[in-house]
Amino acid sequence: MRKRIIFTLLLVWILIIFPFLTNPALAEPKVFYGKVVGTEFSVIQVRGDDGKVSVFWMGYKTRVDSRVPFFGDRVRIE
Repeated sequence: MRKRIIFTLLLVWILIIFPFLTNPALAEPKVFYGKVVGTEFSVIQVRGDDGKVSVFWMGYKTRVDSRVPFFGDRVRIE
């Protein structure tokens, strides 16, 4: 009985952890180019060249050239 409980807990633990170990999407530092399609407080939504919309937080240390990006502006995010 005790072995069955330990085996079940181990199986559940493996099923919970396994998706995190096999995730093919790894974070890589790269430059993102796109067009601003939405703003809300300190968050901008940018449509990339591939058509996907991504959300970026303009935090405390964000450097902007002259002003905050507005709708339709082309931005470069590092």
